[in-house]
Amino acid sequence: MLLHTSARVDSIGPGVPVFTLRARNARATQRLASAAPCANQPSPTGGLMAWRVVSLAVACGVAAVIAGVTSASGQEPTEPPVRLPPLEVTGTRLPGSPLPVDSVPATVDVIPGETLRATGEVTLQEALRRLPGVSTANQQGNSFQMDFSVRGFQGTSVTGAPQGISVFVDGVRVNEPTVEEINFDLLPLDDIERVELIRGPAAVFGRNTLGGVLNIVTRRGTEVREIVPEAEWGSFGQQKYRLRIGGVEGPVDYYVAGTYFSEEGWRDASASRLGRLFARVGLRSGGTDVALSYQRAQNRIEQPGSLPESELHQHRTRNFTGGDFFEPLMNAVTLNLKQDLGERWALAATLFARTLDAEQFNVNVIDTNARSFTSTASAGGTVEAIHQARVFGRSNRLALGVEYAYADARVRVFDETPAGQRTIDSDIRDGLTTIGGWVLNTLEVGRGLLVPGDQLVVTGGARFDYVRHTIGDRTPNPDLPSSAGTHTFMRATPRFGINYNPTPRLNVYFSFAEGFRAPSFLELTCASPATICPGLQAGAAADPPLKPVTVRNYEVGARAQPWPWLEARLALYRSDVQDDIFSVAPTGTVGLFFQNVGGTRRQGVEVELRGKYARLLEPWLNYAYTEATFRDEVLLGTARVTADCAAPPCTQRVRKGSELPLVPRHRINAGIDAHVTDWLTVSLSGAYVSRQWLRGDEANETRQLGDYVVLNAGLSARWKALSAFLSVQNLLDTEYETFGTFAPNPRVDGTPVQRFLTPAAPVNFRGGLAWRF
Repeated sequence: MLLHTSARVDSIGPGVPVFTLRARNARATQRLASAAPCANQPSPTGGLMAWRVVSLAVACGVAAVIAGVTSASGQEPTEPPVRLPPLEVTGTRLPGSPLPVDSVPATVDVIPGETLRATGEVTLQEALRRLPGVSTANQQGNSFQMDFSVRGFQGTSVTGAPQGISVFVDGVRVNEPTVEEINFDLLPLDDIERVELIRGPAAVFGRNTLGGVLNIVTRRGTEVREIVPEAEWGSFGQQKYRLRIGGVEGPVDYYVAGTYFSEEGWRDASASRLGRLFARVGLRSGGTDVALSYQRAQNRIEQPGSLPESELHQHRTRNFTGGDFFEPLMNAVTLNLKQDLGERWALAATLFARTLDAEQFNVNVIDTNARSFTSTASAGGTVEAIHQARVFGRSNRLALGVEYAYADARVRVFDETPAGQRTIDSDIRDGLTTIGGWVLNTLEVGRGLLVPGDQLVVTGGARFDYVRHTIGDRTPNPDLPSSAGTHTFMRATPRFGINYNPTPRLNVYFSFAEGFRAPSFLELTCASPATICPGLQAGAAADPPLKPVTVRNYEVGARAQPWPWLEARLALYRSDVQDDIFSVAPTGTVGLFFQNVGGTRRQGVEVELRGKYARLLEPWLNYAYTEATFRDEVLLGTARVTADCAAPPCTQRVRKGSELPLVPRHRINAGIDAHVTDWLTVSLSGAYVSRQWLRGDEANETRQLGDYVVLNAGLSARWKALSAFLSVQNLLDTEYETFGTFAPNPRVDGTPVQRFLTPAAPVNFRGGLAWRF
C-alpha cells in the first residue's frame, strides 16, 4: 500500500498515516453538525451538468468530514494510536529544506521508497498509478516506457505527445532536452529514498511543470551497515539480480548498488534488458552536508506497440512491426551541498553533468524503416538561499534561488531499407540555454484568528524563466530550406496560496499558480503541415514559430482525520491551458508535425479515504474524476477517415467541449493490507478505469476504448535477516487495452485505416528473496 500524506502526520501502523490530534472547539461541533444535512438537498434536474452534480456531492462530503473532525474533538480515543515523527515535504527547489505539508497549499503525496518497492510493480509508473488522479497508458507496449498522466497532463518517453510533467532526481531535472520527454527506464527505482508527487504548477520547479512534478530523492548510507544480495524471478522469463552495500563510517556515509534485469516479454519481440550502477557518498559534519552521486544505466527495450483490433482479438501476443527497440546509455554525476550559515540562513547548491546516447529503430510496413541516433550532453547548477526567522512574532521562511543549465542535443534520422542501407534524412543540433530565478515566501499570518488554536499560513512567490534554442541544421538535402535559427522564450509565473488549519486535525487550503512550457527544438523544426517530420519526429525545414504553453491552475482542498482510525483527503481543481501543443500525424505513419491548438481545460475532483483497524487491517480507497476538454474549436489532422474525407490525409473538426484522448473520466483504486502476523502481510488491490477516446479521435466521433477492472494480490514476509515477497498482477486474467489510435493496415487489401490498440499483460507472477548481512 502506498503511504502518501498531505499534512503533518503520525501513524498507527506501517504505511498508514493518521492525525493523532484532538479538536478543541465544542461549539464549532454543534454549528458544523447542524450545517451538514446534505441529504435534504433537492435532486438535480436532468439539465444539471455532471460537473455541478460532482461539486454538490463533494461539498456535502466536506461538510460531513469537517463535522466528523469537530464532533470527535470532545471524545477520547479508546486506544491511542502509535506515533511516528511528522512527515515533511520539500517546500523549495532543492532537497534539505522541508516544510510541514499543512503549510503547503497543494495536493502532495510522499511515498517512501520501501513502500514503492513493496507494491510488487516493476516500474515507477505502475507503482504510482494507485494514487488519485494518476493514470497510465502503454503506447509502446513495454511497461518501462508506459505513459504517466497526472490530472490529464502527460509525462512520457514518446516523442510527439504533449508533455506536462517535470521529473527531478536529487534536484536535477531529467526531462530530456529534445522534447521534454521522460525516460522512466533510466530512473533508479530500486535506489529511491522517497518520491514526492506535487500536483499542479509549481513555480520553483520551473518550465514544463503544468500538471505536476515528480521529485525523487535517492538513498544514502544509514547507521546500519548492510550488504544485501537480492534475487527475483517472474513470468515471461523475468529475472532480476541486485547487490547493495551501505553504511556510515564517522561523518562519511556511503551507498553502492548494482542491478541487472531481463525478461523475454509476454508478446513477440518484447524483451527488455536493463543494467544500472548507482553510487552515492556523503559527508555530514556540523552544519555541512555534502553528497556526491554517480549513475550509469544501459538498457535495451523492445517495443511491440499496438495491434489492429481485428488481429488483437485472435492473437494478443503478436507484434505487428517486430523489430522496434530503444537502446539508451546514460551517465550522470550530481553534487548536492547544504550549508548552515548561522541560525537563520542556510545555503543549498546542486551541480550536475549528464550524457545520454540513445538509438531508436522503428519498422515501417508502409515506407522505409527509420533509425535515429540522439546524443545529449548537459550540465548546470542551482543555488538556493533559505532564510528562516520570526516576523512580528510569527514564523517566516524565505527562499531565493537561481539556476543555469546548458544542453547540447544532436538528432540524426536515417531511412533504412530491409537490407540495412541507410540514407540520412535529417541532422539537427540544438544548444539549449535555460536560466531561472525565483522567490518563495511562507508566512504564518496568525493563530487564534477564528477559533482557539487555529493557524493561517500564506504562501507567495514568483519565478522567471529564460529559454533559448540555438538550432543548427546539417541536413544534406539541398531541396529543403534550413531550419537553423534562434528561438527565445521568457515568462514570469506567480504562485499564491492560503492554508487555514482550524485544528491540527483539519487543514483547508486554496492555491492559484501559473505554469509555462517553451516549445522544444524538435517541435520548433516541425511546426506546419508543409514540414512534416519524417522518421522519428525529427526534420529540417523553415517553420512558423510555436507559442509557449501556459496554464493557470485553481485548487481548493481539505485534509482531515475525523476519527483516530480514518484519514480523509479532498481536492477540487481547474487548470486552464492556453496554446497547448499537439502532434498531428495526418498520414498515419511515423511522420508528424506540431501545432498550437488554442485553449484546453483539465478540471476534476480527487477523494481519498484510508483506515486502520486494530493494527490488523489497513483499507484504502480513492476516486478521481478528471474532465479534460478543448475550449476552442480547432481543425486537427487525423489518420482516420472522416465524414468529409474519403482517404487520408484527413482533418477533423474538434468542437469546443470535446474531450482529450486517453484521459479516463473516472478512476477508482481500492485495496486492503492484512497483517496476519508480525512477519506476514497479505494484500489485495484493484482498480476501475472508465472509457477513453482514442488518440486521433479528438472530435469524439468513434467508439471509445473500453473500461476495465483489474485486481492484484501479494504476500510479503520478513523473518530476521530474510525477506521475501510474491505478487500476482491481473489476478483475474482480464483482457483489456490501455492505449488506442488509428493507422493504415497494409496487410489488408486496400490498406484501410483501422483502430490499433495496445493489449495489457495477462495474469503474471513475480517473487523474490533478499538477505541482509
